[in-house]
Amino acid sequence: MTSEARAVLALNPGSSSLKAAVRDPTLRLTVHVERLGTNQAQATISVPERTPTSIPVSGDLGQAVTWVRSIVERNAIEPQAVAHRVVHGGPVHDRPTVIDNKLVSYLQEIVPLAPLHLPGAIETIELAQGTWPQVPQVACFDTAFHHGLPDEARCLPVADEVAAMGVRRYGFHGIAVQSVVDTVPDLGSAVIAHLGSGCSVTAVADGQSRHTTMSLTPTGGTMSATRSGDLDPEIVLFVLAHPEWDAEAVRNMLNHRSGIAAFSRGIVDMRDLLSARADPRMDLAIRAFTRSVAMAIASCATALEQWDALVFTGGIGEHSGQIREEICARLLSLPGATADARSPSTLASDQLAARGIRVLTVPADEEAVMDRLTRQLLWP
Repeated sequence: MTSEARAVLALNPGSSSLKAAVRDPTLRLTVHVERLGTNQAQATISVPERTPTSIPVSGDLGQAVTWVRSIVERNAIEPQAVAHRVVHGGPVHDRPTVIDNKLVSYLQEIVPLAPLHLPGAIETIELAQGTWPQVPQVACFDTAFHHGLPDEARCLPVADEVAAMGVRRYGFHGIAVQSVVDTVPDLGSAVIAHLGSGCSVTAVADGQSRHTTMSLTPTGGTMSATRSGDLDPEIVLFVLAHPEWDAEAVRNMLNHRSGIAAFSRGIVDMRDLLSARADPRMDLAIRAFTRSVAMAIASCATALEQWDALVFTGGIGEHSGQIREEICARLLSLPGATADARSPSTLASDQLAARGIRVLTVPADEEAVMDRLTRQLLWP
């Protein structure tokens, strides 16, 4: 069988979602399960040239993977490979890798580097291995895109003995950023804001990562749905000084009860926040979020010799025009490439464009990147 005829199933677990796609390499099927772990969880099944269908689902990530498996079988698809999005490759893995027991053991060791994501990735891998035991499984690492970060971005201002432990900036959402680069070949020097349950901002020039906001783990950088983003490090030490707190409790708080959730009584879906904005706490959550993202965009722009484009991607970035405009409005005080240009539009994005900064919304297709990387590795 030629490479072109082989079917690859891409499995993309997130902190609150699971996306799957099958290509051969033409797209055959996509499945998107969102709002996992809530009573609003639903799955959307899309087959080319058919109307997508959405149904309510229940259960956790493991049950969602099992459900995807049944959909693949129902469509008479037999994958010849399974590609897995793995958020963190640690200091060892910086390129797509065939999965074996050694790699799974390694991922289990580095779970503290991505406690929201790696357990789900490992669970997904083990389920897929049990379902298709004779099929090669490939790990595609989010951190790989950022492997070539300049040393001034990669190295963190910590003591040598701490850096020797592997403490540095790794960066995440790399597969999504690569998808944007693939989709817009004339992108130029850009700041890419990936806004979803997890949020990060990346500066890209010549298709390469120049800076990214997330650091050692996905907890850092700009605030996310349930993650704090960057904090004064003394906050953690202050909290740990209280006897009722230990390291695991602090980790849980920073990853599950911080970020937007800290302001909004646990409501984290942007659609729900916007619809309830009359509540002062929901309004505060939105304002704090757009401020955090805008400041991250501005800081990333300093890593570029020139700033040609601002790209929004991810669930919030792609689907919430209101959030995009509020972020752009916060950037209007920045000088653009042609700062004397004027736009009659009241939209902040149009005003930025008039200053020479293209504002784009680009849907991320991580599964397409994973498919390409898997084919290049297995069938070059």
